[in-house]
Amino acid sequence: MHVQLLIASWCSSCQRAQQIWTDICARHGLTLEILDLETLAGETAANRHHLKIMPAVLIDDHPRAIGVQTEAEAEALLVAALGKPGG
Repeated sequence: MHVQLLIASWCSSCQRAQQIWTDICARHGLTLEILDLETLAGETAANRHHLKIMPAVLIDDHPRAIGVQTEAEAEALLVAALGKPGG
């Protein structure tokens, strides 16, 4: 599974989301790829998915969430994507 977080480095909400998603991915043995809008990779991902609001979570190159999730919300999204019942 490929988990990406699209952020803007100047965005304080993005920094909170990055910490939450880094922790959740680590618990599941996954690596979180950070895509900054100020890089070509980040700009390309945002344009490809027509994303205008950051932060945004992509799982296997599909947008799954916009904004900052709570730890519980992020956990639920990841567990659902992994197909594991109950967390």
